[in-house]
Amino acid sequence: MWEAAGAAGDAAIALPVDRALRQYERTRARDDVRHLPRPAIAILPAMSEPLHSVGLDDSLRATIQDAYRAWLAARAFTPRRGQRLMIAEIARTLADAGDGQPRVCVVEAGTGTGKTVAYGLAAIPVAQARDLKLVIATATVALQDQLVDRDLPDLARHAGLSFTYALAKGRGRYACPARLDRHLVDDSTAVPGELFAAAMPVNVAARALYRDMLDDLRRGAWDGDREAWQRAVDDGVWSGATMDHRGCTGPRCGFFRECPYYQARERVQQADVIVANHDLVLSDLALGGGVVLPDPAASIYVFDEGHHLAEKALGHLRRFTRALAGVQTLESVDKLLGTLAQRTGRDRILVDAAQRVATTGDPLRQLLRSMLEQAESLPDLSRPAGREGVRPTHRFPLGAIPGPMVELARELAGGHREIAAALDSVLQRLTVLAEEGHGERQELQTWTEGLAQHAGRIEGALALWDDFATPGDAVQARWVSRVEHEQSWDLEFQSSPLQAGESLSAALWTTCHGAVVTSATLASTDGFRRFADGAGVPDDTRYLVAPSSLPYAEAAELVVPAMTTEPGRADEHNAEIARMLPQLVDPDEGTLVIFTSWRQLAAVTGALPPPFLQQVLSQADLPKARILKSHRERIDAGQGSVIFGLASFAEGVDLAGDHCRHVIITKLPFAVPDDPVEAAVAEWLESQGRNPFMEMSVPDAALRLKQACGRLLRSESDTGRVTLLDRRIVSRRYGRAILDSLPPFRRSIAR
Repeated sequence: MWEAAGAAGDAAIALPVDRALRQYERTRARDDVRHLPRPAIAILPAMSEPLHSVGLDDSLRATIQDAYRAWLAARAFTPRRGQRLMIAEIARTLADAGDGQPRVCVVEAGTGTGKTVAYGLAAIPVAQARDLKLVIATATVALQDQLVDRDLPDLARHAGLSFTYALAKGRGRYACPARLDRHLVDDSTAVPGELFAAAMPVNVAARALYRDMLDDLRRGAWDGDREAWQRAVDDGVWSGATMDHRGCTGPRCGFFRECPYYQARERVQQADVIVANHDLVLSDLALGGGVVLPDPAASIYVFDEGHHLAEKALGHLRRFTRALAGVQTLESVDKLLGTLAQRTGRDRILVDAAQRVATTGDPLRQLLRSMLEQAESLPDLSRPAGREGVRPTHRFPLGAIPGPMVELARELAGGHREIAAALDSVLQRLTVLAEEGHGERQELQTWTEGLAQHAGRIEGALALWDDFATPGDAVQARWVSRVEHEQSWDLEFQSSPLQAGESLSAALWTTCHGAVVTSATLASTDGFRRFADGAGVPDDTRYLVAPSSLPYAEAAELVVPAMTTEPGRADEHNAEIARMLPQLVDPDEGTLVIFTSWRQLAAVTGALPPPFLQQVLSQADLPKARILKSHRERIDAGQGSVIFGLASFAEGVDLAGDHCRHVIITKLPFAVPDDPVEAAVAEWLESQGRNPFMEMSVPDAALRLKQACGRLLRSESDTGRVTLLDRRIVSRRYGRAILDSLPPFRRSIAR
């Protein structure tokens, strides 16, 4: 197949476009080899060479070849070169994995590559041949739905592959019948109301909704999935219908056999291919793996939209707690354990735990108030909220905590450890009492669920204070933020590793059978270095930039017009943008204008003439979904339409054909330095004599710019132009690197 596909594919591409794509691939390949810190990177041979690898035997190779042939024939498609390259490299990587040697393949595959088909055709046969599960993780619900509703059924129908698949969701997406039933119990004195401190009061309307949900579950008219419920449910109301893992009693629950979450989990365990999101995979790995999803050692992972993976993982590694909220939690635990001990006939173990909490709790609450007083005097915390709602925050330079706060943190960690141990003994005792038939089983289960949620808060606080108590163990980002409520305030203490690579290496790359990471934007000005360092992939990871089939050179133009100002003079630059936009925008076209901040959007909008604004749909006025719907309706009706959007419109927005003929980017998308972790990484790089601007800011800006440019061409028939209103891409030395990282549009750059 590979020889035939190569000939057919090359013949189907017009010569000028083919030349542009070859030039693009050669340029990117050189950049990847030059910049990557991992020297042993093999550039793939031309596809005229048959597919060979150590683990890819003749039978498996034939299965993949036949599946691709069948799929192409059924869809009447000609093979795409980038898709063939991607299938080949993924198949080689995964077939060579195993025997304690996981293999990882990182593939940048732009729009038009057909990457979901590519990794499906390569990974499903390998997984089945090795008796493994295939877990496909995405960053967005939209791609999950596309995989389950379109892509996987398409492969099963047209590629001759026989496999089952299921969508895996977190526990919070399913209703808990035990919780619903409890809301409907008339005896409100069964347990104290503060047992579920996070729950919202159950009003008449919510109670009626919970009754409908429970009735539909029992009748089999609903599977408990939030997305499948007949109407939208407010987040606060839904939180009362579900249960987190700490509160769930699993098989001990009286509703276990009819639990929607465990029924869905059983379907997932039986499926050959599981579609999940990044957060669910990371949560499962944090629990040791194989808890919600299959065992990593028996799994192949595909991370689509993989440029989000390191960021998502870092979010899971953050520790945080709030001081005043911690005081309230301790007070609730103290009160609840005293009540519980009385209700269970003064059980010795429960009485002992209640006394331990009472003895520890009062001085621990005083320590929290002392920490609050210490932190209140830190710089920056007393200032008002910054631009766009940024919280007042103090970040500790290089994560170094002042000595008095370290001592307080040590005492806080010790006290929280004592409370956590007491709660653990209580939860174990409640399990024994329920199993031995002491007391009302349903009431004991309710106590278990509620106290488990409080235990989760205590454990979170313990992790944070442990980290603050040992600031010299590792360079961490550590900071304190002021959180404002309607009538109150609190201080939130947080810490985070600088990168997620070490944790991902330990929990994922060295435990799974094999993995693929793919996205349209993974390589930047430094090749794959930024991704590789952030995600901690193994040294022998294989990398590929799969060329897109989109005719960039013929279909699109990158325009950098002459301007008299640069973004460093923000007011003047915004005013010049406002003067230029009416001339740049064709009133009969679909145009997407991407701004870098709310402030810039407001400044430019305020300076535009009212007649021009009549055709503008702005994110400052309307939600994203409403904007996209109205924009499409206008274009379909033969009118022009202009979208004013922020970063969320630079990624994941699919406006094909006439819906988007012009993308205008107002400014190079350098990140605003208000994220404490990013600031800490930059500070650490500087302390090592390195240049954080070139190692972080420039590669990240290039990736964001590439994502924004990717909104223009969504299919091989699309045409249009990208206009960048930032002359720094030609006036600064780093601009050339950013420019060369973009797809090979025709360029029109004013001198």
